[in-house]
Amino acid sequence: MSKFSDQFAGRLDGQTVLVTGAKGGIGYETAQGAGNSGATVLVHARGADNAQQAVERLASTGNGKGAYIALAGDLGSLAGVRDLVDAVHHVSPRGLNGLVNNAGAAFSRRALSPDGYERTIAINHVALAALTGGLLDALRRGADDFGTPSRVVNMTAVIEKQGNPITDWSYPGKFTQIQAYGDAKLLALMYTYALARRHEGDGLTFNAVSPGAVKTTLGSKAGGPFKIIQALTNPFIGPPEKGSRGVVRLLADPELATATGGYYSSAQLKKSSEKSRDRAAQERVYEQTEREVRVDR
Repeated sequence: MSKFSDQFAGRLDGQTVLVTGAKGGIGYETAQGAGNSGATVLVHARGADNAQQAVERLASTGNGKGAYIALAGDLGSLAGVRDLVDAVHHVSPRGLNGLVNNAGAAFSRRALSPDGYERTIAINHVALAALTGGLLDALRRGADDFGTPSRVVNMTAVIEKQGNPITDWSYPGKFTQIQAYGDAKLLALMYTYALARRHEGDGLTFNAVSPGAVKTTLGSKAGGPFKIIQALTNPFIGPPEKGSRGVVRLLADPELATATGGYYSSAQLKKSSEKSRDRAAQERVYEQTEREVRVDR
């Protein structure tokens, strides 16, 4: 059992939560924390085998209070997002009470997604926006059914401070792995803020979490500078379950039931970069995202 599992008040009994990118790392620990709090957790991975293996591990290491359902979907394309949206509606007809957009990726070289977006932008921002949009009706049903707001938690990172709110998501100019990742995380964070304003008071909350410096497999998978940074820092940083603390708190803490539009780090409300808090820029990101990213059922 994780020492972080029961650190916050609140339970998720009877609630259904989707956690993307839950094969391992922070996503896996978030799924474990939500399940230990009594939730039915929809455990997402890109491949069906990986999702099922994660479910089996979660069931065997949890405290028995939750349930786990495997879901697969490639978030590198809008078609894959659409498949995941359909799967969620199928397995959870009463709706969702929580959505954790944890899945992320970084790449050492530029390449385009099937939809024409640079892959870092495609997975870290486009997929997050498309999945959230495609599940808004499920989240509303969950809120109505349970009588409490459904909570959306988007994973960000301190590197958003280095990002720019770019408008050409194909990234045609000079490409660097770290800059593309920072840009993608900034776009997603600004979009989160704009979503929170638009849905305030209608039974949905939207918050962002930076997990801090924790061990993940992102760097080893990404290659390039990220792999080097991970190799140098892993001996000195915390385990993945530490990074899941803020997410679990935003899902379960009754004191945060209506909190929205926040940026959390180390499970505490903090301030993100000044550029991320520019409302006019947030609106521009939101409008472009809504024009380009739609996953309708």
